[in-house]
Amino acid sequence: MNLKEAGIAEGISEVIVTTKSGAGEPDAAPIGVITVTNDENKYFVKLYEGSKTLSNVLETNKLAVNVTDDAVLFVKAAFERLNEVHFSLFHGFPVLKEAKSWIIFDSALIGKRSESGNFLFQLMPNAVKINRKEVKAINRGLNAVIEAAVLATRYAITEDKREKEEMRKKMKLYDAIVEKCGGRREKEAFGILREKNWNLSRISASLSQRHANVQESTNQNSNYYWIEDR
Repeated sequence: MNLKEAGIAEGISEVIVTTKSGAGEPDAAPIGVITVTNDENKYFVKLYEGSKTLSNVLETNKLAVNVTDDAVLFVKAAFERLNEVHFSLFHGFPVLKEAKSWIIFDSALIGKRSESGNFLFQLMPNAVKINRKEVKAINRGLNAVIEAAVLATRYAITEDKREKEEMRKKMKLYDAIVEKCGGRREKEAFGILREKNWNLSRISASLSQRHANVQESTNQNSNYYWIEDR
């Protein structure tokens, strides 16, 4: 099945993954889906040990990839728990109502990197729906929001002071790009980043605590954070 029409192309596609626990509780988190093109397309995902996303996928062997360019939705999925108003169900599995397209995949664990804690899964598509086909030019503001959110989630696990300072400089650059190039949704999304996490000491504290809580119990309702997919 070629998923290019649904928005999944060669390389890493930044999407919002929805999963559910064995008890049926939905969850959403941003992640990068890796597409390798040889004779046929193959799809992979790396999930980070201790995350709710990994816990759910290990329970159900399934995940849904939701394609969207809504910057606010990306940031909220990274730093908040999406409430149920955002979800609809396809044969009992959660997908996002706002998604331009979604693909439900079966997953198979094919390896684990002990040094990084990443679990590698191969994904096999079994259902796809395209809700909206749109032609849209690239917006640097949207790209900057995505990069800033990724950077914010990595800050907590970085101990090197020089590297942290470089991250702060990059965040300021992304902020300027959003102000110059972004539309209302991109500016709103970066506003959420500023509110919740622009104080980088708060980012570190909140994400470190979240990671510690997840390590205590992978069954807790913790948000996924983007360090999983790299």
